[in-house]
Amino acid sequence: MPDSFFFYDLETSGVSPARDRIMQFAGQRTDMDLKPIGDPININVALSRDILPSPRAIIVSDLSPLKNVQTGMTEAQFTKIINDQIALPKTIFTGFNNVRFDDEFIRYTNYRNFYDAYSWHWQNNSSRWDLLDVVRMTRALRPEGINWPFNEQGKPFNRLEYLTKINNLKHQNAHDALSDALATIEVAKLISLKQPNLFNFLLGLRTKKELIKILNNNQILIYTSSHYSSTILHTTIVFVLSSDPLNGTALVYDLREDVHQFLDLSVDQLADLWRYDPNSPKARLPIKTIKLNRCPAIAPRNVLDEASKDRLQIDMNSISKNIKQISKYKDDLALKIHEVIKLLDNEQEERRKKAKRMIYADEKLYDKFIDKKDANLFIEARQKANFKKDYLITFSDQRLNKLYRLYRCRNYPNKLTNEEKSFWHEFIKDKLFNNLNSYYSLFAKELEEVKKEYQDNNQKMSLLKDLASYAQAIVKEYS
Repeated sequence: MPDSFFFYDLETSGVSPARDRIMQFAGQRTDMDLKPIGDPININVALSRDILPSPRAIIVSDLSPLKNVQTGMTEAQFTKIINDQIALPKTIFTGFNNVRFDDEFIRYTNYRNFYDAYSWHWQNNSSRWDLLDVVRMTRALRPEGINWPFNEQGKPFNRLEYLTKINNLKHQNAHDALSDALATIEVAKLISLKQPNLFNFLLGLRTKKELIKILNNNQILIYTSSHYSSTILHTTIVFVLSSDPLNGTALVYDLREDVHQFLDLSVDQLADLWRYDPNSPKARLPIKTIKLNRCPAIAPRNVLDEASKDRLQIDMNSISKNIKQISKYKDDLALKIHEVIKLLDNEQEERRKKAKRMIYADEKLYDKFIDKKDANLFIEARQKANFKKDYLITFSDQRLNKLYRLYRCRNYPNKLTNEEKSFWHEFIKDKLFNNLNSYYSLFAKELEEVKKEYQDNNQKMSLLKDLASYAQAIVKEYS
């Protein structure tokens, strides 16, 4: 049984966990009743010289890279704190959209710094949970007692700062990591107070084991996901076409749609409907893959009361007809869809191979699992990286050998040999200015665009001036 939550949030140099970096990490541990345990944690992490932050990310976070570099700790120091002081046994790591964003940044940070990328959120009876889909499902199924925001166009909106404002919850500074982490706790308190049954039900579904149970016992489910429109509160009623507990996935069909229109389509035609094209008028394939390791918000269909049916615009007569039809064809359709998935996965891999930019070892976490013998060298690698002499750690995985050179250069610049200093200088120069990435060119273009957008905002312009100074110092040294 878990004995605490750790609510956390990040501010980052951009949106890519593989290419961008954590600049601020903050969080607060609570007991299972959401009462604080100890003081909050707030850490700034310095960017290494090969990272130019996105100007738009800096505008959102209000973090000056100049101050960040001057006051922040290295990634190696930060990652040690994460693994030694925060990833404690029986912790539920929780955030607001953390599973798809923040957790990915932690995984890549662990990978770059020679810790296991995944064990922090599962070993020693720990787990993770994401409050965003809890908020969405609460709004869809049990909204009573909570005020719900809308955006400027009148559409339902579940942004953290909107939720806290309309419900008069504490949230002093949106997009500051500590403020957002504390605000997430306030939202969790609100839902647990007003809708405790749904809150505790979804909390209990955060592990694969419990999700597999509900999938095995329910052919028809209520499913909440960002992939569904906000006009139906991101929630629909689905039919489970197939489930694969070993790979942690399930295929579900949206029962609002008549299955006959898809039965005679080929694999290529089905794949074309599944490809996302925001400018295309064609209907999208009403099939989704539920990933069990991403804390999906699902529930049995008996939670659907009359008020929920009205809110979600569900016609049960039409749903009943579609259930009868899809029950006849589900096996054949599931086989086709698995072929579609293979086809789309192969396409994605081909696009990656043909990408017109360098793919660095930093970005290759998901290329393959790390061999156990290599993983056993991680502690020694971290320890020896701080030695003045260049001790050789050799991994069987070439990703790790390339990564280890970068690890030393980024975290221990005063311990480098002359050869390593030369390598690091050329690496930065090549990454930012010479190769197909055109990192600096893209950065400079974005900076000019953002300056035009915020030219009347003195505070933001001051921040962009700091960013420009930070970039120019790197240009002077390496271009």
